Amino acid sequence: MASRQAAVPAKPGSRARTARQTLTRREVTDAAIALVERDGLDGLTMRRLATELGCAPMSLYTHVSSRDDLVDAIVEQLIERLELHEQPGETWQQAVRRTLASYRDLAVQVPHAFELLALAPYDTSPVAPHLAGVLAGLEHAGLTADQARQVLGIVDAYASGFLVVWARSHAAERPSGAGVAAASTADVAGMRELATFDQGLEALIAGLDATLVSGARATDP
Repeated sequence: MASRQAAVPAKPGSRARTARQTLTRREVTDAAIALVERDGLDGLTMRRLATELGCAPMSLYTHVSSRDDLVDAIVEQLIERLELHEQPGETWQQAVRRTLASYRDLAVQVPHAFELLALAPYDTSPVAPHLAGVLAGLEHAGLTADQARQVLGIVDAYASGFLVVWARSHAAERPSGAGVAAASTADVAGMRELATFDQGLEALIAGLDATLVSGARATDP
């Protein structure tokens, strides 16, 4: 009688992956975002991602050429999730509010991965066309090309800084200590609330209008 060998249990998902052979760049990116949200940015490695997908690490390179390419793929998908749709007849102020509300909501949905988008260089392939589209929307809403660049640069810096700090703080929240430390924490807690982000945005829009847009028109000779 032929001897029997004990079956070696496959890793979760590996059998299905071998049978279907349908791994796509989108699946790789989805899994990478989920991994980042669970383990943080430091947990994103090609080996760990391959384990999550139940495949050999080298097979990932069919879909992403390197970790940098993987990050670009994540950023591209995060931009898609923003779902920015220009509204006919909106003012530039409304366009700014709509755009930054989408960024804020994305930071809430994926606080760890959001940092990859917020801090991505402007000249990377996923980011450059995205920013060009936002600039075009601001121009359609009545700003000049120079005003659109200034406004976008300022509000992007505001949103990136605030939301990255918010996301990191939110992820690292711990029960506060006792006594003076607890009282001090309570006093400043509201500084990192999303309601404060919205209030700051309104103040920023008003300042931009006064100094770069309406105010600049009023002082033109």
